[in-house]
Amino acid sequence: MSNRVVKSIRTAVFVAAAFAASTAFAGASDTSDVACGSTAAGWNVPNGGLVLSRGGGGGPIAAVLDAVGEYRTHSMFSHGPGGMVSHETMYTPGTNGWPTYCSTPVKAGELTTGFPGAGRINQGAIYQYLYGGGGNLQYLGYQRSRNTAGLNANGEAVSNWLLNSMPTVAVTSKQNSGQTFLRYKGPNGSPLNYVLYQYRDLEQVNYGGAGWNNGMVCSTMIAHAQYKAGLGAVDAYTYDHAKLTTAGNSLYNSVQNECSSGLGFWGGVGSSITCFENICDDAGRQVRNCMAAGRCDTDDGNVWNNIQNNGGTVARSISPDRLGGWSGHPYTGAGVSVWAYDTSNTIQWNSGGNVYGCWF
Repeated sequence: MSNRVVKSIRTAVFVAAAFAASTAFAGASDTSDVACGSTAAGWNVPNGGLVLSRGGGGGPIAAVLDAVGEYRTHSMFSHGPGGMVSHETMYTPGTNGWPTYCSTPVKAGELTTGFPGAGRINQGAIYQYLYGGGGNLQYLGYQRSRNTAGLNANGEAVSNWLLNSMPTVAVTSKQNSGQTFLRYKGPNGSPLNYVLYQYRDLEQVNYGGAGWNNGMVCSTMIAHAQYKAGLGAVDAYTYDHAKLTTAGNSLYNSVQNECSSGLGFWGGVGSSITCFENICDDAGRQVRNCMAAGRCDTDDGNVWNNIQNNGGTVARSISPDRLGGWSGHPYTGAGVSVWAYDTSNTIQWNSGGNVYGCWF
């Protein structure tokens, strides 16, 4: 069966699903997330492979991409079987104390400037990241760089650029002072943050720039690396106003419902402090303001209303599905990633050696 036919069939199967996460959120701070772990064997993903996943636990990012008909939740980059992994993520931000807790439950600084951001970690760390949250992955696969002529070395070229040309700084794990990992620095020379606003507007990240607050997210960072490696830009996709508003309202509902139901990170929110208002409503509005407008410090409903009531507002970004050429995104031609033409390959944990590591 041709690659084109395989892509079309798999897109039809996956398009109705969502962007769920054991991906973008996980945390230190005052959450129960665990940064460090080990694996008895590493993955089989070749050097230069794009790894895409979908978590099984739902979550805010899942709700956003559910709303626009996309599936995969996180994108990662392999530096070889059993080797290092580059990706961009953040731990779940902590919650504020009284009385700030009742209007902006989430710590604005941690929500605005997601840590660790872009980093390079080992197999123990990525295994903990993928499987340590207790939820089963719904999808995990890798894609090689290829085009209509067959497999090529473009993925390895991106790997070489990340390893040799993108500056890094070693940092100590927030949960194990004996462990370190590398954070990537952005064009301004500072470590890159994970910034939710990238889902609304990636700005010029895919052309080698950095976004607002020196930020990127998982898929925009990989698009950035492709461009910097000299392999051309991945074109951003414009989500029209209707999709923007649907996604924003789905995000709000996800946070509010998880908070009210005591699920995930939100399990402790609202259970220990009584407020005169609905704290879960506040949390939903605060997270939506952060993603939609970069206003992570307020639950003011007017921030979202001004966007929702302006028919000219859109979102412009690159998702994991766009990198992989799924869910209706192009997989051949100009402006696609170097991995988009490949189909999904099975990941096996069968390369040598036990390794322990921390992803934040």
